[in-house]
Amino acid sequence: MKIVPIAALVVFLGMPLLAQGQMKNNDKAVQEIVDFRNRYIEAEENKDVAYLDKIFADDFFALNPQGQLLDKPHMLENMKRTDRVFKVLNPRETQVHFYGDVAILTEHVTVDGEDKGRHFGGEFRFVRVFAKQNGNWKVVMAQGAPLPQP
Repeated sequence: MKIVPIAALVVFLGMPLLAQGQMKNNDKAVQEIVDFRNRYIEAEENKDVAYLDKIFADDFFALNPQGQLLDKPHMLENMKRTDRVFKVLNPRETQVHFYGDVAILTEHVTVDGEDKGRHFGGEFRFVRVFAKQNGNWKVVMAQGAPLPQP
């Protein structure tokens, strides 16, 4: 059974559960996920493709703010590009919710970057879904969306 369809279902259909009572998060488990996310973002910023290849699930996918759906091979190729740089700054409003071996992290971040000489950035809301596979956390899905300008 593939974990990505389950994770996507939890994210898209289970969002009302996030606003209602859910499992009480264990501080240690939450910190483990936040630390994993921090290393994941650091690897993206530093183009550590070997580490990203290791932590992305085989059926990983990302939906970027431009509406592109990227699978693992395409995401790794995108990370290798020298004409694309970005930084994720000031993560805040971070929430982690657990559903068995699936963790969903949501947060508000400031993004600053450049793609083929064009600047991009602003305030974004991210959803990242992690699943424990063979005892290790894997990234199974990531989605970023720009927040409306005030």
